[in-house]
Amino acid sequence: MRMMDGRTTKRHGRGRGQSGKLLVPLLGGLAVLAMGVAAFGILLMQQERDKRIAKERELKVIVAEREDLKARNSELEQAKTQAEEQLARARKDLTQAQQEMAKAIEARDMLTKSIEDREREIGRLTKDLEQAQTQSKQATSQLADLQSERDVIKKQLADLESAKSTLEAKVAEMSSHPTVELDKVVVNGQSMATGATATASSGPSGSSANGQVVVVNREYDFIVMNMGKNQGLTVGQQFKIVRGSEVLGTVKVEKVYDELSAAAILPESKKDSIREGDAVVAL
Repeated sequence: MRMMDGRTTKRHGRGRGQSGKLLVPLLGGLAVLAMGVAAFGILLMQQERDKRIAKERELKVIVAEREDLKARNSELEQAKTQAEEQLARARKDLTQAQQEMAKAIEARDMLTKSIEDREREIGRLTKDLEQAQTQSKQATSQLADLQSERDVIKKQLADLESAKSTLEAKVAEMSSHPTVELDKVVVNGQSMATGATATASSGPSGSSANGQVVVVNREYDFIVMNMGKNQGLTVGQQFKIVRGSEVLGTVKVEKVYDELSAAAILPESKKDSIREGDAVVAL
């Protein structure tokens, strides 16, 4: 038994020795394998770290680019807003410019029309000026003629004043001699011989006085009657001149003396038919 135990123990000892010899390489292999796995793990971890670092760098770059894009986008938005505002202002300015251009065109058309009107007005004024110059020449000529006529009229007035003075002197002289010698005349159908003395008939004082024409002045259209203040004549009184049944005209007293008066022959009278000796009847 003991021998068997000894052999058994011995076999067990050899078995253990062989197992130990086999375990050493196995453990070495396992160690190498573990070291390889560890190295591989370390490598993987290094790679993962590198990848992570790279990803982080990429992420930072992406974040930076995104921020840059955001900034650029913001700038673009601001630029877009400014561009839109500028475009709106430009459109507004364009509309205003178009309106101003339309007004300018209208003003130009009005100015052109005004210029044409002014040119026509200048032409008309030039024509009027020429006519005025012609009329001025005519007026100058007419003025010269009028001045000549004025000189003639002045001379005639001077002659008239001289004749008037002479006539007034004659009337005054006749007034101091109330009787006048007349040629043969017919008054109211009665004959008066040459050399007869014609005296003023003295009717009632005033409008009933009748007389005769003693002087006829055809140049200045007046007569002298043989009636005056003593017969009641007044300035402005009117008489009719008659010859028989024919009425030759009407006269109006302008000057009155004692026994004589001067009367103007009114326009409707037969001036050329009136002569000395015609009867004068109060109206």
